[in-house]
Amino acid sequence: MVRKVIIALVFLNTIFLGAQDDGFDLLGDEEDQVYSVNYAFKTTKVVNLQSLEITDFGVLDFKMMHRFGSINNGPVEAFGLDQATVRFGLEYGIVENLMISMGRSNVLGNKNLDAFLKYRILQQNTDNSIPVTVIALGGAQYLLGSVHDSKTQMDRSSLFGQIIIGRKFTEDLSIEIAPTWLTNAKNPIISGPWVHHQHQWAIGIGMRQKITPRSSINLEYIPVLTNKGDVFNSFSVGMDVETGGHVFQFQLTNSIGLNEAQFISNTNEQWNNTGIRLGFNLSRVFTIVKPKL
Repeated sequence: MVRKVIIALVFLNTIFLGAQDDGFDLLGDEEDQVYSVNYAFKTTKVVNLQSLEITDFGVLDFKMMHRFGSINNGPVEAFGLDQATVRFGLEYGIVENLMISMGRSNVLGNKNLDAFLKYRILQQNTDNSIPVTVIALGGAQYLLGSVHDSKTQMDRSSLFGQIIIGRKFTEDLSIEIAPTWLTNAKNPIISGPWVHHQHQWAIGIGMRQKITPRSSINLEYIPVLTNKGDVFNSFSVGMDVETGGHVFQFQLTNSIGLNEAQFISNTNEQWNNTGIRLGFNLSRVFTIVKPKL
C-alpha cells in the first residue's frame, strides 16, 4: 500500500512539473538583450595608430607620448636614451561617438601642432547584426618652426583621412585595419636628407592580444602603398599595462614621429639595422561632465 502511494505521488508530481514547464513555454522565452561590444583595446591608441576606442562624452584624456633615439646611435648617445621626442595631447568626448584631439610635439627641432576628429560610425554588437566597428578619422598637422625655409602655410601643412575597421574576435583578441590617405607638406615634416612624396596611400594594421585582465601585447604595421621615396614602413611592438586610472603603453618602434604625417610618411629607420626606439605612451582620464543616471 505504502509503495502504491509513493508511486502515485511521484507520478502526480511529474505531471505537475510538466504542466508547469508547459505553462512557462506558453509565456515565451525572454528576449536576449543585444549589447555594444566595448574595450577592444585598452585606450584610444594601438601604438601609434588610433584604435577602435572613443573617449566617452564628458571625459578628458590626457596623453603623453615619448620616443627615445634609435639604438644604432651607439654608446655616445647611450643607445638613444640621450635623445627625446615628446608629444602632449588632450582628447575630449564632445558627444556620444565623437571626440576631438589637439596635440603639441617637438621632433628633431621641428615644432608641430596637430588636431583631429574621430567619429564612430558603427559599433560591433553581441548578436553580430553589426559584426565590426567602423570609425572615421580626419586631421591636420601644422609645422610651427623648422630648420626648413617654408614660406607659405601650405608648405607647413599636412592633412590626412582614415577609416578604421575592426573587430573584437574574442575577449582577448582584437584586430583592425586602417586605410589612410595623406597629403603632406612640400617640405619633410621631420628634418633629414631623405625624400618623401606629397600624396600617399597607406594601410595600418593593428592587433591586441590580452595576456592578463590588466595587460596586453599590441602589434602594429603600416605599409605605404604608393611612392614613399626612401622612407620605410612603420612597425611597432608594444605592451599595455593598466594601473588604476592610468594606462601605460611601452613599445619598440622604428618611428620617431608622433602624429600620422610623421610616423606614416617620415619613418627613416629600419628594424634590420637596429633603427629601433624605446618609447611609451601615458593615458590619464578625467571626468569633466558626469553622466546622467
